[in-house]
Amino acid sequence: MPALQAIYTKMQESGVNVLGIVADGMGNDLGALQILKKSNVTFTNIIPNEKFMNDFVNKTNVVPVSLLVNSKGEILGELIVGSRTKEEFQKIIEEALKNIK
Repeated sequence: MPALQAIYTKMQESGVNVLGIVADGMGNDLGALQILKKSNVTFTNIIPNEKFMNDFVNKTNVVPVSLLVNSKGEILGELIVGSRTKEEFQKIIEEALKNIK
């Protein structure tokens, strides 16, 4: 999460947003919120409902996984499996931005 928070802080002005999905937060809202607060996360995080869990989260067989989505909700490129450093995320995002402008 620290790398995503750094990306969110640095790239917000470029129109880049970060949205977290707390896949294990269903039924443990308070625990999830405490972890986010402890981690100083300021980007939006959602705790999925049952439909979202069934439609997306349960079909994702690795954690963490990241994806880039454009303003139309279309997924850009491949899923990013595993954690990345701030620099690695930044490079991936900058490449994606080049391809949509």
